[in-house]
Amino acid sequence: MRSLWAPLALLVAVFLAGWKAHGWHDATVTLAANDTAEETRQLFKEQMRASGEMLETKLGELKANEIHTETVIRTETIKPVFSHVCASDEYVRLFNESADQAERALSGKSVNPLSGQPAPPGR
Repeated sequence: MRSLWAPLALLVAVFLAGWKAHGWHDATVTLAANDTAEETRQLFKEQMRASGEMLETKLGELKANEIHTETVIRTETIKPVFSHVCASDEYVRLFNESADQAERALSGKSVNPLSGQPAPPGR
């Protein structure tokens, strides 16, 4: 009976030592995984911050460009307005006719538009 206790005690001691070593290994793996996850989170956070700053810069540039474009469009002169009598009535009439002709030529509209009514029968 005494001879059984020594191998049994040795077996229990080896089992406990293995159990303890497994716990240490598991704790090391868990710590390494947590450290790697934290580093990955920090890198991702830094990239997202840089991407957000770049996006804010681009949006600011687009907003500034949009405001500038709207200002230019609002101040564009389409047809001149004569506030002083510096041109004769004949000159204004000729100017308006040439502007209308240029507009028709650019838009492709005809001088005499169709009436929209069908042609009379027998013609």
